[in-house]
Amino acid sequence: MPKLLVGDALRASACKLPDKTAFIFKDRRVSYQDFEERVNRLANGLRTTGYRPGDHIAVLAFNCIEYFEILFACAKAGLVVAPINFRFVGPEIEYIINHSDSIALIYEAHFREAVRDCRSRLEKIGRDGYIVFGGQGEPEDTDYESLLAESSPEDPPIEIDEKLTWYIGYTSGTTGRPKGALRSHRANMLLAMHLPYFSEETTNLMIMPIFHSNSIWFGLIGVLFGATTYIYPSGGFNSREILEIIQREKVTFCSMVPTMYSLMLMVEDKDRFDTSSLETLLCSSAPLMTQTKEAILSYFKTAKLFEGYGATEIGGVTSLRPKDQWRKIRSCGMAAPFCRIRILDADGNECRPGQVGELFAISPGMFEGYYKQPEADEKAFRGPYASVGDLAKMDEEGFFHIVDRKHDMIISGGENIYPTEIDDLLAKHPKVQQVAVVGVPDPKWGEAVKAVIVPSPGVEVTEEEIIAYCKQHQAGYKCPKSVDFWEALPLSPMGKILKREIRAKYWEGREVKI
Repeated sequence: MPKLLVGDALRASACKLPDKTAFIFKDRRVSYQDFEERVNRLANGLRTTGYRPGDHIAVLAFNCIEYFEILFACAKAGLVVAPINFRFVGPEIEYIINHSDSIALIYEAHFREAVRDCRSRLEKIGRDGYIVFGGQGEPEDTDYESLLAESSPEDPPIEIDEKLTWYIGYTSGTTGRPKGALRSHRANMLLAMHLPYFSEETTNLMIMPIFHSNSIWFGLIGVLFGATTYIYPSGGFNSREILEIIQREKVTFCSMVPTMYSLMLMVEDKDRFDTSSLETLLCSSAPLMTQTKEAILSYFKTAKLFEGYGATEIGGVTSLRPKDQWRKIRSCGMAAPFCRIRILDADGNECRPGQVGELFAISPGMFEGYYKQPEADEKAFRGPYASVGDLAKMDEEGFFHIVDRKHDMIISGGENIYPTEIDDLLAKHPKVQQVAVVGVPDPKWGEAVKAVIVPSPGVEVTEEEIIAYCKQHQAGYKCPKSVDFWEALPLSPMGKILKREIRAKYWEGREVKI
């Protein structure tokens, strides 16, 4: 029986469409044939260096074609990739590398200082375990392009089990530390085959960071169907530039979070751009407000809008089709093909239509569990069904509506932020007696991070001071956008801070709390 392997998707498209453009990044365009040759060279170079199927390799880079070379080379060599959020700072980078048991790190030269600062604390990477591209690394580091030049362009002769993990998708978890979701070749291929957006004629504009599962999936889908993927550079979202790219490259598909759509729709002279090539738009990763949806449908007249619900753990499990956009406002759609969804109450009983419970799903693109965190597996799974803690309800027609989160995770601009990390950091500040970090409504980001603080007795502390302190120790997107100072925080009889009551003050009068 044929195996479902990520590397086979590239082999097939390179054989069928050798001269077709696979990826575009800035001024660089690479064909499927040339892309596969570089992938093969890297895979063989990693094998020659001594890495074997099942070994873990971390990646720290901005969006670029090399990122997909690394992903597909590791797939062909049977190596497991651990992508790192490029916004992370030293301790966060160290955690991912050490927790994932990575024995090598491939990094972009931009991150040379960040990598240098944490080398001595990386537990399993030896002196020769660093590969650098895009500039100069440390003298002892292996140069990426030199490794490719010295390696064979032939397909690596390796037998791989389709159940082997392709990448570990780190996502925020209930402990405040990222959890590593194990995603196999088979799961990713099944997910790619069942998303109906692509063909050989597709030009995909990829805007989200490649360390996100969304971009990894759509990069794989593009290769599987022989599409062309335009990779948007990291480091900022320029709405006008996005519209220029859509017009120039005749983009047909784009997946974005609601904030990105909102920013594009704010361009004053947006009507001068030709976006008629767009056939399909996907909105995911955060709820789409009705006002934004109306503006999308009004401006992008040729495109069909889809919404969906999913996660790194469960893949994409719902789809709201274009014909239902006005009929089912604020719904994330019905169960996607081959997916099953259950809404369960606190006792594990099936909820009736209209009743809110926790959403559990099973899909062809399911993850295999969390890496080295069996306690997280126990919380996530109910038999074969898994949950990421979102609360939802189903209506009489089988459409699902996400209404809140079981846990306190914040989604700001499509980024998952877990407040415990920020709570723990601010609790160390000498001028902070108590702190509770919550998500509050924000017209631009959907939710914004707010710190509610009780100052230590007899001291003066400012909002600017608190935000600056956070920026020294955490990625910028996790830092509070605002700070409120209270005389006291609501507490339970056990002395636990009641975040639900704090959060409720900022969401008062809103039907949906997400």
